[in-house]
Amino acid sequence: MIEGNLNIVFVCSSVEPGHDGVGDYTRRLAAALIQAGNQCAILSLNDRQVQSPVATTQQADGADVPVMRLPASMPFEQRMAKAEWWVGAINPQWLSLQFVPFGYHSRGLKIGLSKLLSPLGKGRRWHIMFHELWVGIATEETKKLHWWGAAQRMLIKSLIKNLKPAVIHTHTALYQTLLAQLGYTAQYLPLFGNIPVVTNPKDGSLPQYKLDFVVFGSIHDRAPIDEFAAEAAAYAKKKNIPVTLTIIGRGNAEQQRWATAWQNAGLTVAILGELPAEEVSAVFSKADIGLSATALAVIGKSGSYAAMREHGLPVISVSKSWTPRGVAKPEIPHGVAEYVPGKFEECVANSKFGGYGVDVDSAAATFAQALNSI
Repeated sequence: MIEGNLNIVFVCSSVEPGHDGVGDYTRRLAAALIQAGNQCAILSLNDRQVQSPVATTQQADGADVPVMRLPASMPFEQRMAKAEWWVGAINPQWLSLQFVPFGYHSRGLKIGLSKLLSPLGKGRRWHIMFHELWVGIATEETKKLHWWGAAQRMLIKSLIKNLKPAVIHTHTALYQTLLAQLGYTAQYLPLFGNIPVVTNPKDGSLPQYKLDFVVFGSIHDRAPIDEFAAEAAAYAKKKNIPVTLTIIGRGNAEQQRWATAWQNAGLTVAILGELPAEEVSAVFSKADIGLSATALAVIGKSGSYAAMREHGLPVISVSKSWTPRGVAKPEIPHGVAEYVPGKFEECVANSKFGGYGVDVDSAAATFAQALNSI
């Protein structure tokens, strides 16, 4: 049950519906809290989709969420003056920074962000949700990314030191470990998807007469899709069943690479592009297994992964090698199989149906409890 005595303003970079995953996440979280009797609003500080300040409401899951959108084209100091006035009128107990480094700077290096944000927090408590940390976490990445990430890491440490958040959350065990190495304790808040479930989640076993894969949202580079598609074709021939792939989401080069690999293997692929949430849910209800190109160590921060799991789909991680430096290998989440070339059939056999155990209401309840415990 969601506790209902919070007054909170969420702070994020953008809230353009369907164009910013963090904004979509924040809107649904705020809506769930509002429906439980809390007072919530969203402040968008670096919105590239508006040209002047816009005070409006956005709807999510049947709730109206008050929103202030401040344009990226406006000088930051002017934005913060407007933000101070708007936040002051609401007078929240809490400010929740929904942080992604690239939300405020093209290189994720917004120097002095904490100094700009500090006036908003006078007499109020800060909460920070780290949706992402820094680049260069993996051993496979370049030295340039490692140095770049070191600079971002310093800015994140400064942000925490200066804002002094009473509560820190993040979506992955890896990020908890990395923040602990900086000297800060982050609580785990599992991610919910941005696709409401409109059909009963799957809870059964794979059908014997077909195998339908679905991939949704961003597809990261260098995933071993050629090997996966070739093994899928061999599996289709061995079992004498159709094996298909459905691709949902905004088109890009990686999406086309996946489609080409599937076609070259002699298999059927459908590219559906961007769809309304209810249509995405309908596609999930017909699919058998979800695919994710997000590295296994950080798959917990993927909204696409969360959405597929909420729909009861088992997920196979088809990702490039991505090994975090200086930490133990994270455990594989329940409901996920890791694809290694040559192990396709094993992945399919190990794909387990079952509930994800997280939805927006359960995440909102955990969130509210953490803040109310302070």
